[in-house]
Amino acid sequence: MKKILQLEKKYLISFLVITVIGLLLRYYWIITIPNVLESDFEGYYIIAVNIFNNLGFTQWGNPVAFQGMGYPLVLGLFFKLAGNTDVLTGKYLNLLLSVSTMVVLFFIFNKLFVKKTAIAAYLLVALLPNYIAYNSVLGSEILFTFFVALTVLVQFSEFDNRLRYPLLGFLIAFAALTKPFFIAYPAILAVAEWLRSKSVKETVIAVLAVSSVMAVCIAPWAYRNWIVFNAFIPISYNGGYVLYINNNDNNYIGGWMDPNEFQVSEEFKAKFVEKGTVFPEHPANTEKLYKDEAKKWILAHPIEFFKLGVIRVKNTFFNGAQDIEKWTMNELIKDKDYMSAYSLRKLSFFRAIIDIIIYILSSFGLFYAIVNLKHIFTGIFQRSSTIGYRETVVTLNIIFLMAVFFVTEGQPRYNFPALFFLIIATVACMETIIRNFKGGISFQRLPK
Repeated sequence: MKKILQLEKKYLISFLVITVIGLLLRYYWIITIPNVLESDFEGYYIIAVNIFNNLGFTQWGNPVAFQGMGYPLVLGLFFKLAGNTDVLTGKYLNLLLSVSTMVVLFFIFNKLFVKKTAIAAYLLVALLPNYIAYNSVLGSEILFTFFVALTVLVQFSEFDNRLRYPLLGFLIAFAALTKPFFIAYPAILAVAEWLRSKSVKETVIAVLAVSSVMAVCIAPWAYRNWIVFNAFIPISYNGGYVLYINNNDNNYIGGWMDPNEFQVSEEFKAKFVEKGTVFPEHPANTEKLYKDEAKKWILAHPIEFFKLGVIRVKNTFFNGAQDIEKWTMNELIKDKDYMSAYSLRKLSFFRAIIDIIIYILSSFGLFYAIVNLKHIFTGIFQRSSTIGYRETVVTLNIIFLMAVFFVTEGQPRYNFPALFFLIIATVACMETIIRNFKGGISFQRLPK
């Protein structure tokens, strides 16, 4: 008993020490590495400031729902709580959310691995440069990852389903309000629940309960959009625009391209004039135009769509940490006094280390998902499943995120919410390799 208590004490101390290290590294980054708000991040900030000033969800004097409302809402309310709209205040919100996410991930790791392995995974989360650097970015990544981590923790929890399902619905709804593509997550939940229970009744109850609570949570925002835009917009109206920008004859990089450089037909342009605007503007009433054109192109060019999808997945998971330099330290790299040969060499070394880390995590994550996908696919049609529930959840989340980026858009910062799943996959693979080095590799099953 004494040895067990000592072991638990060491485990708790390790958790606390790593948490403090993670906190200090994140704090050090936001106060020492300068960056400026650009692109989407500037837009989130403008909306949050308007919320602070009681102007609602507006941008440049107009109501908007172009992106998920979750992050600007939380940021705006935090500004109200703090009494100011300083960018540094927003970074402090990120710090709070980031450390909270660390703690949630610790409990997830504790359910998946033995204590030493869980601590190793937790240390990786604390030290991962992406998780440190993004505290400087006023974007939705950290908040969304917080909601996803909580969703997974609740999925792994064993309390009464009468509480578990509504809580999942609440968390998935707010994750979707932050990143709209997450509205499709009940489909992932359905597969996981089916593989666990093999009961149509239990699976249907789970999906209906979760989806109903989701609908209730999202309904007020959808109603606001109906009143403001006179259209059914559950969360945002950028889905069609993003789909089109990334799927057309002009796109060859798999990522965002300036639509002003696109060659489009006069017929397509005329449709925008009928809507009272011009291409490539994207007010709410043009959402269907973009979506229909993108779908038409995809159906007419399946091979080219597949090529772009592969490029997007590569850009997201195998393009290193280009985003850290681009978004989290962009003011620093513009400083000509700083950019000496010595500083550039140091920056290149830093990038090289992070790139290697991302390549390793993504490689193991892809390998893990491919190996387990076979068990998931066969398990759907068999009477009993050959894969544990927790393995299923991790694998399905990796596949789900890859599928979203395959269809829509790929860039390095989009891998952020997938990173902790990749860490789980990497640690599980390494644990298996170490345990089975002499006898060949076969996955060590996560506990059911």
